[in-house]
Amino acid sequence: MTLNRRHFLGASGAAMLLASCNSSGNPSVAIKQTIEQVGIQTYTLREAMGEDFVGTLQMIKDVGYDYVELNGGNFADRSPSELRTILDDIGLPSPITHIDYDTLASRPGELVDVAGALGCKTIVVPWISEDQRSPDHYKKHAEMLNNAGGVLNAAGIRVGYHNHEFEFFDLGAGQSGMEILLSETDPNLVDFELDLFWAALTGTDIVGLFEKHPGRFKMCHVKDLIGGPLNIRSSRDVPDDTYALMANVGEGDLPFESYFSHAEVAGLSYFIVEHDNPQPPYRAAIETSYNTVKDMRF
Repeated sequence: MTLNRRHFLGASGAAMLLASCNSSGNPSVAIKQTIEQVGIQTYTLREAMGEDFVGTLQMIKDVGYDYVELNGGNFADRSPSELRTILDDIGLPSPITHIDYDTLASRPGELVDVAGALGCKTIVVPWISEDQRSPDHYKKHAEMLNNAGGVLNAAGIRVGYHNHEFEFFDLGAGQSGMEILLSETDPNLVDFELDLFWAALTGTDIVGLFEKHPGRFKMCHVKDLIGGPLNIRSSRDVPDDTYALMANVGEGDLPFESYFSHAEVAGLSYFIVEHDNPQPPYRAAIETSYNTVKDMRF
């Protein structure tokens, strides 16, 4: 199994496939792009995996997903090598995994072996604690990401950061944690995984973010939002039940195709479906999201 960028991007150098012009081959008709490889974050199916781990992975494969992004909970009862054996048997690579902040900060060298066992090429931090979100904290987080990125990059492994809504809160003077992280991390060492639901929830101009920081967003979580973006500036503005605003892809209101038409500017290579609170039957839920993403044209 070869888990390098070429495997996922193809000869075009981006994670998209150029569709044919039309049945007549008329070159005047604009060529539309499609998403070639679709992944899923296993957190989406944590309840199902708790009941039948291997069977749920097989269901993901049967629906048509090309790869999975693992999360820290997947390592609770299985070693990386055991996970790799299961994934290889099913035919699902895992080019990306989430890992907890403390492990990346204190033991980045150990993650070289973890990534090697999994065949993983990118390790992503998905969360920082609530007491670590001041401007000074974000500067320290950026320093940590650069340091860990230096260690892992030497072994051919990328480091990434995954956002929620709080990184976009106004910290004063128009500054946000996300801007600090983007400006103070080294693009040669640190990538970003943009969760489109959380970014849109805050009213963030996603296309503007891509244009301001070209090439930084190698990954995205494709998660839909019912009702469209809100103007959230602090934790006081966040709805009490954000889960109720989440939807299977295609059942919400986010304009994914307008975002993805700027995929080349953003640097997007991985399109990963996620839903924090999917409703059973789970196969139908993830199939709806998969089919919607595969049908996108932009």
